[in-house]
Amino acid sequence: MAKPEISPDAEYNISIIGKHFQITDTIKDYVFEKLTKVERIADHIIDVIVTLDAQKLEHSCSILMNFVHFHIKVHASTENMYSAIDKCTDRLIKLIRRYKTKLQSKRFKDLSTVDIHVNVIKPLSDDLKAINDDIEAENARRNQEKYSLHQVVAKETVPLKMLTQDEAVMKMEITGEPFMIYRSEEDQKIKVIYRRKDENYNVLQIQT
Repeated sequence: MAKPEISPDAEYNISIIGKHFQITDTIKDYVFEKLTKVERIADHIIDVIVTLDAQKLEHSCSILMNFVHFHIKVHASTENMYSAIDKCTDRLIKLIRRYKTKLQSKRFKDLSTVDIHVNVIKPLSDDLKAINDDIEAENARRNQEKYSLHQVVAKETVPLKMLTQDEAVMKMEITGEPFMIYRSEEDQKIKVIYRRKDENYNVLQIQT
């Protein structure tokens, strides 16, 4: 991991991380130049983490920009690292411009929250197939069920925010998360919003 690089024109840390990719001074300068355009439309930036990755013919850029009350995460992949950086910063600027008024509003900063408990599930063991191969045929189904059970390895408490549907969509877009649980301001119901393969969203209501 690269040590934090400080932009000469900013008062926040910019960490540029290379995965299978050499971070040169030219690349650093290019990233700083592109982020300068973001600074012109964004206030209260705490830090930025830029991750550059090269996998065969695909080059990707991911940017995580942390603000005081929220963060924005964007990603782009192309055949060229410079164009990936261009595309990623363009998406970042587009999101900030689209939601700037809402992101800076007092309401967004003071959204009501309650705590919910989340179980962290351990994935299936890689040697499950090998275990099943050793099980006698007549006991295969019963033992399959036994060994395929996930394990709860940790419990966490995370905030459950009170949001309108529009705010839930906005948070999904700026964070890049695959799903989110929230309490609907419209009807006080607990709901799950998730990202579809076509990049649209579905909202599920949880029956209580």
